[in-house]
Amino acid sequence: MSTDPCFTAIPASVSPLRFTTALFLLFVALNGFTQTSPWTLDRAVAHAQQNNLTVRQATIGLELNDVDVDEAKASFLPSLNGSASHGYNFGQTIDPFTNQFATSRIRSNSLGIGSGITLYGGMANHLRLDQAEERRVAAEYDLDKTRNDIALQVASAFLSLMFAEDAFDIADLNVQNTEAQVLRIRAFVDAGAAPEADLLDLQAQLASDQSARISAEGEVALAKLQLAQTMRLSPEDAEALAIDRPDLSGVAAIPSLPALGTVLDAALTNFPEVKAGASRVRQQELNEDLAKTVGLPRLSASWSYGSGFSGAAQEPIGDPTLEFFTIGITETSLEPVLASALSYNEYRTRPFSDQISQNINQSLFFSLSVPIFNGWSVRNGVRRSQVATQQAQLQLEQTQQGLQQSVERAHRDARNAIETLAAAQRSESAAKLAFDNAALRFEQGASTEVEYTQARNRYDSARLTALRSRYDLVFRIAILDFYAGRGLRFDIF
Repeated sequence: MSTDPCFTAIPASVSPLRFTTALFLLFVALNGFTQTSPWTLDRAVAHAQQNNLTVRQATIGLELNDVDVDEAKASFLPSLNGSASHGYNFGQTIDPFTNQFATSRIRSNSLGIGSGITLYGGMANHLRLDQAEERRVAAEYDLDKTRNDIALQVASAFLSLMFAEDAFDIADLNVQNTEAQVLRIRAFVDAGAAPEADLLDLQAQLASDQSARISAEGEVALAKLQLAQTMRLSPEDAEALAIDRPDLSGVAAIPSLPALGTVLDAALTNFPEVKAGASRVRQQELNEDLAKTVGLPRLSASWSYGSGFSGAAQEPIGDPTLEFFTIGITETSLEPVLASALSYNEYRTRPFSDQISQNINQSLFFSLSVPIFNGWSVRNGVRRSQVATQQAQLQLEQTQQGLQQSVERAHRDARNAIETLAAAQRSESAAKLAFDNAALRFEQGASTEVEYTQARNRYDSARLTALRSRYDLVFRIAILDFYAGRGLRFDIF
């Protein structure tokens, strides 16, 4: 028996099949709960970043950068290649292994391996490796920027859905209030205490409120669809989409903004598009150094090892015969001078294995190449890379300038949002007092339904304006915090 307090023994009466089935149903239930549970902002952002096609393409593209880095590292290693050939020579030719003329068809084979390595190339391999690693770094920063853009899109859609839901709640509450007023006035009309015209006016207002609620419900559906599409949810998950609303009760308090200089310093230092631009400047500087190596001497070494076979290589077989032949005569006696040699009547091609072992050859070479003049190609290459470096630097400055303008605009938008919210809150408070007074006077019969409806419409407009101003301020402050490097969140008040 296990002593683990989390361990529970399976009763003997429970069959393995029933237990497996129960586990499967539990897994399905938990999985369904996970899919339909409300989405927090962090979870929604993570899901969108994981499933966005641009992010997935960039992630796959990083693998190509890894290949480039591995290829640059492999350039430091020597090359090693094997070779083999099989062929026939026709007509008169010199056999490469016997150095004799051959006129018949000759079969030949060769086998070998060879290796080569650059001993000095102006540090070009080191520069290519550094350049490949910088491209990998820039690609990672580009991926981070794409993730940031997606996070902002999800945050905007998230807040839009929150606003649409709150606007729907206001429209639904209006319908409920008007329905209550209709019931109250109908009772007065039935009792003869109010004219029927008041009831007709309220019924018309109820129809208008119901229409506004339908429109608000449609806005919720559209906002939900936009968030679902940004998150790349399936149609089934999009239909059941629900969000976990953060607590924004503190938005009524007007916040203090961080200093513009602090936000700018953080953004210009930490944002991935700036880091990617700086990495591309370094790439071009390395490319400039690489262009200069073309004009430097190059020292390389090569080694080869091989052997071969020739059909013209013959060897005698059988017993030799001693033959004598005249090679000259003496000057005094004019007697012939004889020489002897062994003669064979039969020959055969030397065996393949014997020729391979006997024809082994090796070579080792060192070569030095010194560029002297090549049509100014080296100078033009260096100048071209210098221009590319300047372009990369200007592109980095343009990125920094654009980011600075975005931060300054976000800071100004946040200040405007604070002022707008303060004005909207004052307007909402005044409109509420006016509506409460109009409702009281209407219930007491001291005002008409038209006056009541006008006061309520002004209050509804003020409430929606204040609601929109609150969400706008939340988004603006969240953007500033995002630029300041504190992450993307809404619970910031």
